[in-house]
Amino acid sequence: MKILFASSSSGSRGGGETFLVYLGEALAQRGHEVMLWASSHPRMDEVAARFGKFGAVHRAEYVNTYDRPRRSLGALLDRRTPTRAAREWTALKPDILHVNKQNMEDGLDLMRATQQMDVPSVCTIHITQSAAFLGAKAAWLRDWVSRRGLSGYRGALVAVSDARKADLTGFLRNGVEVAAIPNGVPTPPPLPASERARRRAELGIAPDELAILAVGRMTAQKRPLLFLEIAARVAARVPEAKFFWIGDGPMAAEWDARAAALGIVSRAQRLGWREDVAGFLGSGDLLLHTAEYEGMPLAVLEAMAAGLPCAISEKLHKELPFLDEGNSIRVSDDNTLVEVLRDREELAKRARAAGELAAMQYSTEAMAAAYEELYQRRLSRGKASS
Repeated sequence: MKILFASSSSGSRGGGETFLVYLGEALAQRGHEVMLWASSHPRMDEVAARFGKFGAVHRAEYVNTYDRPRRSLGALLDRRTPTRAAREWTALKPDILHVNKQNMEDGLDLMRATQQMDVPSVCTIHITQSAAFLGAKAAWLRDWVSRRGLSGYRGALVAVSDARKADLTGFLRNGVEVAAIPNGVPTPPPLPASERARRRAELGIAPDELAILAVGRMTAQKRPLLFLEIAARVAARVPEAKFFWIGDGPMAAEWDARAAALGIVSRAQRLGWREDVAGFLGSGDLLLHTAEYEGMPLAVLEAMAAGLPCAISEKLHKELPFLDEGNSIRVSDDNTLVEVLRDREELAKRARAAGELAAMQYSTEAMAAAYEELYQRRLSRGKASS
């Protein structure tokens, strides 16, 4: 099967774009030919380089929705971009087209481009919460534009969890086919004890100390300042705990200022973006995920796959039904987190359960098999109607 991924091109370091790399590589390993169509903007260089190791990459003069003056409304009204994109996609002669969108309002011009092709298509949307739900500015207009742009789509929409599927189905209310296919992540090989010790020593983590990690862009959605607030309170009660944020973003300066104000600069470090996230996860003891909302967070799945237990806010924990008290920590208050951190045996028990769950249900192999089945259904439907 020849599969063309068309990216809304939001950037290289978010989970939604990393998803393309994981899925593309897993499908290539299953014998399919995979291609990536993405913006020529420098923000997509890293994803393009990673994808290029196993598939062809085609860069285009495409403008991401959030780079447009009128954002989603501009994308919806644009006539030139869909025509040009459809022409470029057609020239690549794919069997199936897979559009990848970060949220409901971005990439609406790409959705319209699919209508100008005879190729079956699917579209994955990672964040399906409405603008109204998220409290965004001009929410009613943005939701109207998103609904208008999505309702005319003739392919199969894919949400990344049952909860996100319910959001999307309720938002559209028009009978459009919506499937739920969970994201998957690679299962890293166990980190040798000597390598783990070396990495921890480089970060200044003593053998008896706890390394509490966060992975993600430093944006309001991920709430890095809340991570610091929790770090300050927990550090006062668990002296052996140290905190590390892996990632960069527009809130980096605020992080530095807040860490200084809280007096925890020596206990909470901002490590910046790192390529070898799996290695850092293997060196840690806990992932503290403070995001306000998510689709299916790759950072959590990657931590689980690395055998790292995850502590997640109570609200987000409810959105991720695969998590329970046996494989994660629901942080309703500081006491819950502190109690588990003080019990190393319980921490290790939850880590093992998380790793087993990730390997069984949230691997890239399982994700690729599910998409492969969906592609085949779309192709069969297209042949039946021709």
